[in-house]
Amino acid sequence: MPHTVTAKRPPTDDARILELPSKVSSVPEARHTVSDDLRNSGVPQAVVDNVLMVVTELVTNAVRHAEPLRFSDTRRGVRLRWIVIDHHVLIDVTDGGGPDQPRLRRAATADPEGRGLAIVDALARDWSVRSTNGEVTVQAVVGPWERRGAE
Repeated sequence: MPHTVTAKRPPTDDARILELPSKVSSVPEARHTVSDDLRNSGVPQAVVDNVLMVVTELVTNAVRHAEPLRFSDTRRGVRLRWIVIDHHVLIDVTDGGGPDQPRLRRAATADPEGRGLAIVDALARDWSVRSTNGEVTVQAVVGPWERRGAE
């Protein structure tokens, strides 16, 4: 059965939100939706490419390692939110939390996994983790390389 993706645009800001089922098969849908939106928003292609890598890693981590959020009595999953501000993209991925808080680790060369947040760390200008009311959100800001670190 195909999964249902709910796209919402809040009336108070320019944020875009996708509520995705907690399945690895949701990752391509997230990438496709974000890609289309960013290309229509005039975001430079290099930034779009980096955002898509960050979205891939964060959504994959959420569906693989955390409990799903409860959207309604019958729907559960992961919430992806993004907003474009001056060619920078703020990305939030929220889930129901897992046994461990998301953290950066250095995977050994032979480790088959454990590189997700290292990839996010390499591509994002900044990233953080916050926990509130049983929800865990990993947030990242991705922008043009030539502006990274400048300010």
